[in-house]
Amino acid sequence: MTTSNAGPTPGFERQPGFPLSFHPTSERIRVVFAGTTIVDAAHAMIMDEDGHAPVYYFARDEIRMDLLNRTTHSSR
Repeated sequence: MTTSNAGPTPGFERQPGFPLSFHPTSERIRVVFAGTTIVDAAHAMIMDEDGHAPVYYFARDEIRMDLLNRTTHSSR
């Protein structure tokens, strides 16, 4: 398993006691919504941060983008 630390980002500098790791998973991950598979990922990545649930990241080509709608919302 490959693990990388967040390093000296602004968030890390403010919260150094909350380590962050980003690593691949060997599991196949499927996301099903209303009976339709919208993600079928053999190469998902997981971000683990102390005190938070794991967050999965998928390659765009493993996501059924044709089933999703763009919004004005952002996580930045």
